[in-house]
Amino acid sequence: MSPKLKTFIERGISTIILLGLLGGTVAWNNPWGYALLVCVLCNLTTYEWFNMLKERSAESNRGLALVAGLIYPWLMALGMLTDGMVFGGEDGPVSIVLCFDFGATALGSLVLFVLAAFFAELRAMDYKGRTGAQALSSMGMTVLSFIYPVWLFTFALCALYDDHAIKTLLWLVLVTKMSDIWAYASGVLVGGKFISRRFSPVVSPKKTWEGIIGSFIITSICAWFMRDLATFPFEYTGLQFFCVLMPCIFVLSVAGDLAGSLIKRGLAVKDSGSLLPGIGGIFDLIDSPAFTISFFAAVLAVL
Repeated sequence: MSPKLKTFIERGISTIILLGLLGGTVAWNNPWGYALLVCVLCNLTTYEWFNMLKERSAESNRGLALVAGLIYPWLMALGMLTDGMVFGGEDGPVSIVLCFDFGATALGSLVLFVLAAFFAELRAMDYKGRTGAQALSSMGMTVLSFIYPVWLFTFALCALYDDHAIKTLLWLVLVTKMSDIWAYASGVLVGGKFISRRFSPVVSPKKTWEGIIGSFIITSICAWFMRDLATFPFEYTGLQFFCVLMPCIFVLSVAGDLAGSLIKRGLAVKDSGSLLPGIGGIFDLIDSPAFTISFFAAVLAVL
């Protein structure tokens, strides 16, 4: 078996594992199980970030990012799961949460984290001898390690208690991961034969224009035939699907994958972990879905 075929099969198996977990959660139809899956994926990614920053501990506050990344998804899940929950009391039923606003809480949590990171850098400059340049670098890396992909991927919790939303999210993750697999397959088959210049010569030099174009065509066709899995909150035609919806999903999928590559290249690591063969760690698995899921959550909030 050639190395390229082996890598393709490994990526496919790892993606099937993720989709199997999501599909099993949908079949189980238990919001607590769904929340558990999202939180565990986020926690594993946070731990991988913590390890990737080990050699850059003098240029980051990885402890703060670790604590926030481990706690934040569970707090958001708890807020969603207890929204409107009623308990009996001596004076009658008591609702412990009247209305949990996911978007406002997510934004507020991010603001608080940024403020905490700033205070931590001020303290590091005054008492630990960190220079201004190191503090700015640490600030950016610390905030980024919380936002991407954990904070973004946690928006998957918005689908709790909505079977249609969870199935749409499953469709979205499937399409997102397919774009990566078909890009790899198309690149192996025809990459560089028509366009010599690479798609991303520095960040991801193995990506070819033929691979990207081939992936867009194949992924769009597959997404169209699987569209019954999703329930969109708007009417669309075939032309709108291919001209508006799929380009948005595909561009975000590629951008998310490149963002992950940029981070690993900047940190001089090949993979975020070794939990998943052919992909690396959980970070490598949810990097592109973090882009597509959070974007669609924002679009649905506007609609």
